[in-house]
Amino acid sequence: MHSPRVRAACALVGVPLLALCPLGTAARYAAVTVATLVPLTMLVLQLRRHLEVSRPGWIAMAGGLAVLAVHNAQNQVALATTGAPAVGPFASASLTLGFVLLLAGGTVTTLPYARQDTGGMLDAAIIGLATASIMWGLVLHPAHLRLGSSSATMAYELVLVLLVTALTGAVVRTAAVAPEARTAALLLLVAVCAMNGADMIFTLTLDPATGLASWWASALCVTAPVAFAMAVAHPTARALAGPAHPTTGLTSSRLLYLGLAMSVGPVLAGAQTLAGSPVDIASLSIGGVAIVALGLVRIGLLARRHADAERRLRELASLDALTGLANRRTLTEHLSALLDRVAARTAACAVVLYLDLDDFKAINDTYGHATGDHLLTTIAERIRGCLRPGDLVGRFGGDEFVVVLECERPTDADLAVRAVEAVLSEPVALGDVVTVGRVSIGVAAAASGDRIDAWTLLDRADAQMYLAKRAHRQPSEAPVARIDQAGPEPAWRASPPSAAGPAPVLP
Repeated sequence: MHSPRVRAACALVGVPLLALCPLGTAARYAAVTVATLVPLTMLVLQLRRHLEVSRPGWIAMAGGLAVLAVHNAQNQVALATTGAPAVGPFASASLTLGFVLLLAGGTVTTLPYARQDTGGMLDAAIIGLATASIMWGLVLHPAHLRLGSSSATMAYELVLVLLVTALTGAVVRTAAVAPEARTAALLLLVAVCAMNGADMIFTLTLDPATGLASWWASALCVTAPVAFAMAVAHPTARALAGPAHPTTGLTSSRLLYLGLAMSVGPVLAGAQTLAGSPVDIASLSIGGVAIVALGLVRIGLLARRHADAERRLRELASLDALTGLANRRTLTEHLSALLDRVAARTAACAVVLYLDLDDFKAINDTYGHATGDHLLTTIAERIRGCLRPGDLVGRFGGDEFVVVLECERPTDADLAVRAVEAVLSEPVALGDVVTVGRVSIGVAAAASGDRIDAWTLLDRADAQMYLAKRAHRQPSEAPVARIDQAGPEPAWRASPPSAAGPAPVLP
């Protein structure tokens, strides 16, 4: 399907079809009809062979080509019977439906790519719409006035030019920034440019008496589907659906282009007024509204990127990069605020648990830093999972963690310690290594009315942690001192009972 022979066959089919275009009206319409079947065949083969394609998009494009093939066949019948192309509601509807399905299918197919480069695609579409406004105001609108075209015909032509030119801008963007899809994108660019050129030549050379235009329009109508077929057959077409190019910001040159694009409508209207030419206010308004709408979407994207950047900066400033827990700064700020409320008697009690992993250095030195990091992240997840929603846990540095609790009484800390020990007593699988995240825990508390700063309370908990660590080396002593007083149990969660002792029970 993607072999050079297939692409060469497409090109070889196009050459005789182009040669038919100057040979008469019937020959060139027959060439256009056959040319439409070439990409239709390629798309059907894509769908039947279940290649890596966006099926809804390819189906829509295949449907559009099929409708256009029916439209061209109707033209041939009309030429054979009346000597002029088909006119009437069915001819107009089939042509419109064919182009709509083609554009919709192309949009759906490249949507994954557009999502990765939304800003660049919007910029390209805005510049394309500005180009379309210039084409319409200077070339196509005066030609339609000379032909005496109806308002409906001009509205249809304007919308088609705007859509195709915006698509042209998006294809140019793809060819510029996606080298893995560049060949297919360039072939698509040839196709959409040929489509635009055919429309312009048809309007400029149309004979109102016969309804026929120059054979050059038909030659471009042959070029467009053949180039499209070659793009579909090229292996780089699959890259259109999934690139890894992030949206770039607005550079100074791009800002200049966008500014010029948004000023095209007013400048064009002013130039036409000064020259005494008729100004198509309706078309300039449509193009201007489309450009402004896309510009507002672009500004919205930039605002969202700015907000995301600010959020990431806040996270970097407040969270530990490895574990995602609060960092030292966030912990001390949170504890200071809690201690202020304790001193003011608006909070009952503040408790600090200072945790230090036992034998972490041995694990890190023996099995490597990756294994040590895995252990730290696992311990962090387990501690966070056994605490209440309002409790704060953070990594204080190295293998040290701190938990800040707001309790009804200092004795409530005992249950939190048991919950932490219970979840950490479960084995931790670190690849081929299985260990237990045993910790030494120091506890310090400030009761209602106590006036104490965060670092003093942390130092007390740190001192208690070192006492507990020394006690771990003396089995006869308790690893962590507890205050066993009766009272309602807070809602700390823990794993099932283990060697660390019976786990707390949820009330």
